[in-house]
Amino acid sequence: MKYSVFSPIDGEVLSLSSVPDEAFSSGMLGEGFAVKPSGETVCAPAGGVIGTVSENGHAYSIASEIGDLLVHIGVDTVHLEGVFEPMVKPGQKVAAGQPLCRADFEKIRAEGLCESVILLITEKTAPGEVKIQKGTARGGKDVALYLQD
Repeated sequence: MKYSVFSPIDGEVLSLSSVPDEAFSSGMLGEGFAVKPSGETVCAPAGGVIGTVSENGHAYSIASEIGDLLVHIGVDTVHLEGVFEPMVKPGQKVAAGQPLCRADFEKIRAEGLCESVILLITEKTAPGEVKIQKGTARGGKDVALYLQD
């Protein structure tokens, strides 16, 4: 069986190695990809249940049919206030493509921080090898990762 994960935002899908943070780029936190955003709305990459929403709204965990997913907006953005506008709450069911939050990427860039939206499978429960679809993708509409038996 094949499982798919959509890009969480409009932009360019890149490998994790493009992220300037070793915890992400090395795959230490999980397999996945990064997206250089061209939009401002971050969407659920798969259907599931929201586990956690970070205090400032920069990170979201989702329990999905392939396992636990983490959507992380930017690198070192945990201290930023007023940049993220969460649109979901813990325990809420979400459909693939449903908006999770809006982010002000101009403010992230103004702080000199990496703006990549990172998608990680932190705990994979479905079978198959992770494959990444690099290139331009529409958030919540184009597959960026799939599991292939």
